[in-house]
Amino acid sequence: MKRNSFGYWWGLVLLCISCLLLGCGKQQKEIIEITMIHGWGSTGADHVAMRQIYEDFEKEHPWIHLNLLSMPSSTDVVDKVGDLLTVGEIPDIVFTGGEGRESIYRFMVQKGYAVDIMPYIKEDKEFAGNVSPFILKSWETENGKLYTVSDVLLMSGYWYNQQIFSAAGIEKAPATWDEWFEMCRKVEELSKERNSPLMPIVLDKEHVAYLTAALLVDEGDEEAAKIGNDKINVNTKAFEHTLEKLEKMSVFARLEEEYNYLDTLSDFNKGESAVYINGVWANTMIDEDLPAAYAAFPSEDGNGIAARSACVGYILGNTGDEKRIAASVEFLKYMLSDVVAEKILTSTGQIPSNPNIEITFENASDRMKQAVDCVKEAGVIMETPENLWNRCSKEVYEKNVILYLKGDISEEEFRKRMSEE
Repeated sequence: MKRNSFGYWWGLVLLCISCLLLGCGKQQKEIIEITMIHGWGSTGADHVAMRQIYEDFEKEHPWIHLNLLSMPSSTDVVDKVGDLLTVGEIPDIVFTGGEGRESIYRFMVQKGYAVDIMPYIKEDKEFAGNVSPFILKSWETENGKLYTVSDVLLMSGYWYNQQIFSAAGIEKAPATWDEWFEMCRKVEELSKERNSPLMPIVLDKEHVAYLTAALLVDEGDEEAAKIGNDKINVNTKAFEHTLEKLEKMSVFARLEEEYNYLDTLSDFNKGESAVYINGVWANTMIDEDLPAAYAAFPSEDGNGIAARSACVGYILGNTGDEKRIAASVEFLKYMLSDVVAEKILTSTGQIPSNPNIEITFENASDRMKQAVDCVKEAGVIMETPENLWNRCSKEVYEKNVILYLKGDISEEEFRKRMSEE
């Protein structure tokens, strides 16, 4: 009995030693923890979808734990990151969603707080193939560095209600500004006939910014086509002609200085406005039953003007911790991968920056495909207002030009406020 007991325990000891030895050969990978601050924190379907894509990263990279700090909007991200940087805290990943070019992006680059992504692109052929040449053209510095990469491109013109256009006797979207004003006149006449609240267009802050950019580009203002003007120059012939057209447009419009894009969208979805200026991505927010189509902004030559931009996207924080930086790069590779790019397209309606992803009738709705093709076919491609002017200048302009168009301030006062900005 004793002999059997001794053999049992000796066998158990040998088994434990074997397990330990086997365990040493298969050491568990160290968990790297990184934090990302992003603006996909609301309850909107696209926000929920993007958060899910972020969370799925850990399934493919179980050795990386991604802490998500979700903010309601990109503006909140810029403010939050600004506060952290002030006290010396550098997040591992920041996603600004197009905001912060002249603030946190510039600050992080100047202070050495942003990782140069270019070396990682050059050493990984697959990664390099997923980065849009459009992004490199927009954001590569003169000395060959790259501090931000976006997973999407912004493509913008405007949506219009085909049913309203048809009822007003408008056979096709206006190709020139003269046709645009004729469209406004016809829609206004239709509204009077119906005794309805229908307006050709609601001029809110974003509508005014996009129209200003398109008009300036059409006037041959070269500065309006480049990233980083910082300030709108109101003392040029190009702007004088632009302001004249905006004044003419305001006669047919409802001016809303406190509206945001959701308010204007609501009017469009209810059939109370014929035109809605926003990106192709807004397709998912427009009522499915609304007969909406897309058009480029008018131009004097009739070939159209549209916006296509790579805005500030992901910025990787130069924390000094090589493991965390490497994990952040893995996350960026994941977001630009073919599989995730397809998910972004199908689940959020945004246009992936990954150049390998084609927009087709198989992965996009007919309406979205038409909108994307429309932007691509425009005669002139300009930058979005987010890339043209800094946040402060843009907000000052948007507020005061609407006040001027409403007649609340004089042209002299408008120009004075712009010169003081």
